[in-house]
Amino acid sequence: MAIVASLGLIAAAFFNLDFLMGGKPKQLLRLDTPQAVSSPADEGLEFSAPGLDGRSIDLSSYRGNPVIVDFWATWCGPCRKQIPELVALYKKYNRTRGLVIIGVSCDLIQGDGAKAVAPFVEEFQINYPIALADERLVDSMGVEAIPTTLFVGPDGKLVSRIVGAGHAGEITDSARQLLDGAKPPVSPSKPDDINGHVVDISVVR
Repeated sequence: MAIVASLGLIAAAFFNLDFLMGGKPKQLLRLDTPQAVSSPADEGLEFSAPGLDGRSIDLSSYRGNPVIVDFWATWCGPCRKQIPELVALYKKYNRTRGLVIIGVSCDLIQGDGAKAVAPFVEEFQINYPIALADERLVDSMGVEAIPTTLFVGPDGKLVSRIVGAGHAGEITDSARQLLDGAKPPVSPSKPDDINGHVVDISVVR
């Protein structure tokens, strides 16, 4: 037993000597190891942001309704392409089917700020509420490019997502699937032609 104890002391001495000479002991536990976190889709999407009138727009206040959340900006060409389709959808289904559309402007992150939004809303005759996003909101919703359109079920959970301005009628097809409770087909996360269909806001921030 004495021999075993002596060997243990010698090993400990060599370990401490190596550490004092600049060596690093083997790390047994990494405290910065990424941990699994729940996805917003697991618990239901939620955000709160100021509207153009200064009042808060809370996604949770629309629980019980199908909701489309569209992230866009006045300077984004692909966003301009699909906004008329959203305007038409809101006009057709808001009163008859309870469809809610929230446009989330990213002009505070990149562009001329809130002052550019109101004239744009008037020009495009946007008939649904507009919220103003900051970087925190965009990051929390996992939005890296615009337009990004989220389709949220009455339970607040994400049903589908379209990144980029796709083909004509794609937004309408996804809206009808949302209203009918149908499961949409899996769509690509981002178009291949990034310059033609989507603007990467993770680069410009």
